Amino acid sequence: MSRASRPGHSRPTAVIVIAPDESSAEIVIEGHRQVVSGLAPHETRRAALDVATGYAAHIGQPVLVDARDANGYWRLIATPDGVVQPAEPTAPTQPPVPGQVPAPQNQEKGRKSGKLLVLGGAVALVVLLLVGAGLAIPRLLPGSSDAAEEGEVDENAIPLEYPAPPGFEPVVELSEELAPDTQPAVSRDGSVLVYVDPEERLNLIDADGSRLWSVDLPFDAAAGLGAPRFVDYGGESTIVMETADTLWFWPESGGTATNVELPESGSARYAGDSVLVRDDDAAYLVIDGELEEIEAPGSSVPMLAADDRVLTAVVSGPWNWVSPGEEDPEVVHAQRPSEAGEMEAVITALREYVIVRWEPLRGDGSILAFHDRGDGSVLGSAVIEEDALEDVSHLSAPVGLDLVVYGPVLFDPHSGETAVVPGFTPEISVGDLVFGELDGNRVALDASGEPSEVPEDAETPRGLLGDRAVVVHEGHLYAIPPE
Repeated sequence: MSRASRPGHSRPTAVIVIAPDESSAEIVIEGHRQVVSGLAPHETRRAALDVATGYAAHIGQPVLVDARDANGYWRLIATPDGVVQPAEPTAPTQPPVPGQVPAPQNQEKGRKSGKLLVLGGAVALVVLLLVGAGLAIPRLLPGSSDAAEEGEVDENAIPLEYPAPPGFEPVVELSEELAPDTQPAVSRDGSVLVYVDPEERLNLIDADGSRLWSVDLPFDAAAGLGAPRFVDYGGESTIVMETADTLWFWPESGGTATNVELPESGSARYAGDSVLVRDDDAAYLVIDGELEEIEAPGSSVPMLAADDRVLTAVVSGPWNWVSPGEEDPEVVHAQRPSEAGEMEAVITALREYVIVRWEPLRGDGSILAFHDRGDGSVLGSAVIEEDALEDVSHLSAPVGLDLVVYGPVLFDPHSGETAVVPGFTPEISVGDLVFGELDGNRVALDASGEPSEVPEDAETPRGLLGDRAVVVHEGHLYAIPPE
């Protein structure tokens, strides 16, 4: 329970300041600050009020809202059931004592300011209807205060109602409700998170918890296949969602969605930076809203897409980079590891790496090597048992920025060091940990292969938003801080 909700304390207050251009708003509740933004003035206001109603729902009592913009100042009440209504029949003409909250800076240049909207009178009733209709309520909870000293738990912190995974505190700093049967996605660098809310809107949130934009899905949320993904498209980072017959793209920077229809038997592959589309007969890149067919040289097979090129490979030998309309591919020869003999097989290509199995110069087993996809150099290698990769899927693997895992082999791309943990089945790489299963038990391994047990009821993180793990439980996502 927060301090504001305890008996003997006055009603908690949320102070909302709308920026002059109405592209962003600053909200301060009990000393905790959050900045939200919207693609239009009404979206900015809605995002700000959602924070107030979310906090009211959290503490179980109404919250007084002091809202101000370039037009003046209004006093509202945000209730736990999501309704916003005027606090007084007539709005006061003077704002509260100044000096409480500075006006927020514009978060994104170049947005339209739009026509001023007023949070009072008839418009307040419109806001009441909008929020009361069940629009998404982002909850950047007060536990995320930077004012708390390191190692201390903020008295306003919200406890996680089940065990946290290893390396993280059981404290909620950010919470969002998800559309049924949907999953969020975190960008690989942890800078943004995307999710679909119960109103079937696609939302993008940054590492500070600020909503960057929110748009209606052009299809039913139930039609989406899997979680959204972050890919390179059109020269910029883009969010892609897939349905049975279509790929939908939204620029991370904001803008209108574009779509590309898939071939009848086509499917999308996300092993590289960009989307690779394959059907029974051909492979395609998505370029300028069209599918561009790729001619794979010889018997090579398309494996991943990056920078409007496709990497193709044969079972044993060099791999190729192929561009649409170009006859001569770029050929890349894998460097032989110092302890290796002949190449046994190109196993797969994932993100920045081509993973190759080599014969050892002496002894039994094989050498698994992580090669740079661009020049073929050896980045790391490890000796494995001959049957170590029998049950490993070549289509995907946890490839993080700090830890890469293929089967039982862990590779630290910063140091080049590897570790082998026989029997380990990886699931996802999260920062400097990889989560998976070892001998029937859920564990988290560090780069050295040292395991930590995952509590029975703990959720496996979906990624890192900043330094916070994102977990999903009973239709909500939660961001929880590191230990």
